[in-house]
Amino acid sequence: MRRTRTRTTLGLPSLSSSSSWLWGSSGPADVPPQVDLESWNSTRFAAPLLTEWGEALSPGDVSSVEHHPRPQLQRPGEWVNLNGFWDFRVEDATHGAGVPSSRGFEGKILVPFAIESALSGVARDVSTEKQLVYRRHLELPESSLGGGKRHILHFGAVDWKAWVYINDELVGTHEGGFDPFHFDVTGHLRGGARNGGGKHELKVVAWDPTEDGPQPHGKQWRDKGSDRLIAPEGMWYTSVTGIWQTVWLEAVPEKFYIESVHLTPSIKSRSVRAKVETVAPGGGMPYVKMTAYDEHGIVGFGSGWSGDEVALKFNENHIPRLWSPDSPFLYNLTVSLHLSGRGEIVDQVESYFAMREVSLGRAGEAVQFHLNGEPLFQYGVLDQGWWPDGLYTPPSEDALAFDILKAKEFGFNLIRKHAKVESDRFYHLCDRLGMLVWQDMPSSTGIYMWSPDGAHDFVEGDKVPEAASGFLAELRGVMHSLYSHPSVVGWIPFNEGWGQFDTVDIFAWMQRYDPQRLVWVSGGNDFGIGAAFDRHVYPGPSFVRLEECRASVLGEFGGNGFAIPEHSWRSSADEGGAGGDNYDTFLDWGYAQVRTLKELEGHYQRQMTVLDGLVKQGLSAAIFTQLTDVESESNGLMTYDRKVMKLDPEVMKSFHGALYRSGSEAKQGLHEFGLHPSEGSKCPWEE
Repeated sequence: MRRTRTRTTLGLPSLSSSSSWLWGSSGPADVPPQVDLESWNSTRFAAPLLTEWGEALSPGDVSSVEHHPRPQLQRPGEWVNLNGFWDFRVEDATHGAGVPSSRGFEGKILVPFAIESALSGVARDVSTEKQLVYRRHLELPESSLGGGKRHILHFGAVDWKAWVYINDELVGTHEGGFDPFHFDVTGHLRGGARNGGGKHELKVVAWDPTEDGPQPHGKQWRDKGSDRLIAPEGMWYTSVTGIWQTVWLEAVPEKFYIESVHLTPSIKSRSVRAKVETVAPGGGMPYVKMTAYDEHGIVGFGSGWSGDEVALKFNENHIPRLWSPDSPFLYNLTVSLHLSGRGEIVDQVESYFAMREVSLGRAGEAVQFHLNGEPLFQYGVLDQGWWPDGLYTPPSEDALAFDILKAKEFGFNLIRKHAKVESDRFYHLCDRLGMLVWQDMPSSTGIYMWSPDGAHDFVEGDKVPEAASGFLAELRGVMHSLYSHPSVVGWIPFNEGWGQFDTVDIFAWMQRYDPQRLVWVSGGNDFGIGAAFDRHVYPGPSFVRLEECRASVLGEFGGNGFAIPEHSWRSSADEGGAGGDNYDTFLDWGYAQVRTLKELEGHYQRQMTVLDGLVKQGLSAAIFTQLTDVESESNGLMTYDRKVMKLDPEVMKSFHGALYRSGSEAKQGLHEFGLHPSEGSKCPWEE
C-alpha cells in the first residue's frame, strides 16, 4: 500500500524581528512587474516535479526575517534579508577583468534559488565559459550610515567564485561553493549612493566550472556525456551555479563587534570553553561576558578579555542537562562585549549551546562510538539534500524541517549529509529536534581510484598546490561555520576516494582544529588512521572488519530501488519505471531490485535482521541509502517530491529498536569475528 504524507508545519519560535533601521519607503525587495511574476510562475510549474512547498511558495516568502540565517550568532532587529527578485544576465566569463555593466539584464531571478532550478524562475544551464551577473538596489536612510554602526554584507553560499560590487567598486571576492562569507561594506555605502538619492547598486558576478575545475562540487555534474564521468550517470545531478543561500545585511557596532563564537562543552568540568573572535575597527581590546540560561533563569556565567579562551561555568547548584537525540536540550546564551569588566554593553549577540560529548569507547571488547560517555549505536540515513524544484535550496523552512522530522519518524538517530553542506538553518533544526549529523566534505574532480574491497587502501591522488590550498580553505570555512552545532558529531573529508589527497596531513590538521569531534574516511581509501574503519557494501548489509582501536562502520548499504512513475523526475517512459534502464544501472552497482512496495518492506526487514546480528558482533554504526529519490535515482524511502512514503515510518521504527538495544550491550567473544586485542595495550584515546 502506498503511504502518502501529511503536511508538517514546524512552528518554531524565532528571536528575529523586523529591521526598520535599514529600509526607506521602497521596502526590502525590488518588486517586479506582473509580467515577471507570470514568467516566474510559468517556469515554476513547468518543472518535472514540484514539492508541496514549491507549489505554495510566494516570492515574498524568501525575504522573510522570521528565521535568522545564522541562528547561533543573532543580533535581533539588526539585520535585513536581501533575498527576492534580482536582475540577472548570463554573459561570457571575464574572471574579474573589469566592472560588470549595469545594462543588458535579461530578466528577474528569485534569489536564493540557483539559476538552474525551477524556483529561480529561469531554469537554465550556465556553461563553464559563461558567468552569471546579479543586480539589485539597496536604499538606506542616511541616518543608518552615520557613526555608531558598520554594515556587514553576508552570503550563505555562492557556487563557486564570486565577485561583489557596490556602486561599481569591487568589495571583494570569494572562492568556495559551500562556506559562508561576508564583507564589511561600510565604506562603500558611506561613499555615496549611485546617482544620489540614497540608492546603492549591488552586483554579484558568479562563475562555476563544476566538474571542469579542481574545486569541491559534490554530486553536481554538468556534462553527463563526459568520458570523465564515473558510472553510473544516474548518481550525478543537475549542476548549481551562483547564489543558493540567503544574502543578508547586518548592522554591527562601530567600535568593536563579535564576529564568531566557538563553543566547546566539557561535561566533566561542568563548563563550556569559548573562543570569541572580535573585530575592533576603532582599536582597543574588548572584555567578554557570557551568560547561560535555561527555562528558569541564569544557570552559568563566564568572562575574560577577548583573545583569551573564556570559560563559562555552571552555578554550583545546577546539574548540567545533557543533549542527545532523545533529549535535545539547548541552553540559551548571551555573549556581550564591554570596554572593561565594569563597562556598559557595546555589542551583544544571542546564541545557544548544548552539553554534548562524542568519543570512542568500549562496550565489552568492541570499540564503539560513545555519546556523553555511553555507547550509542548510530543508525543513520544518507541524505543528499536535493530538491526537485529548488535543487540545492529547499523551498521553505518547513520543507527543510520535514526531512529531519521524517528521518526521526523512520527511527533513525543520525543523518549523513552526503557530498553537500547545508545552510546553518539545517544544523540548527537538527540541534533543536535531536538529530546527529555526520558531515561530508563535498568531493572534487580527480583521478578515481577506489574499490569496495579495500584494494586501494593507502592509495591517494594528488592536487596541484592551488587546488590543494583551495580545498583546505573551503574545508576550514565549513568546519569554522559549523563548529558550535551539537548535532554535528563527525567529519568525513573524503568519500570512496573521490579527490582524496594528503590524507595523513589533512587528518592531523582537522583533529587539531576540532578535537571535540571524530574524523574518518567513508568507504575508503583507508590509511589506518581516524576514528573508524568504514566500508560501503551494496546492497548489504555485510560484515565490516573489527579493529582494536577504531570503530567498525558500515558507511553505506541498501539502495533498495523502487520507482513510482508519477512521482519521478522524468516520465515513466524515460525511466522505465521500477526495473527500467535507469534501475538496471543501479542493479549493475549491486542495488537491490524489488517489484512491489510489499516486497520492499520485506526486503528491508530481512536487512534489519542481518544488521542486528552485525551490531551484536561489534558494528558501531551504519548508514542506509537513502532518504529520498534524487533525479534519476529511485532508491529513496520517500519520492523526490516528498509526497509518497514508500515504507511505513512506524513499521520501520519497530525494526530499528533491536539495533539500539544491541548497540548498548557489551560485546564479548569477538575473537570469533577476527578481533584479537593485544594484552595490556591501550589505544591513544584510552590514555
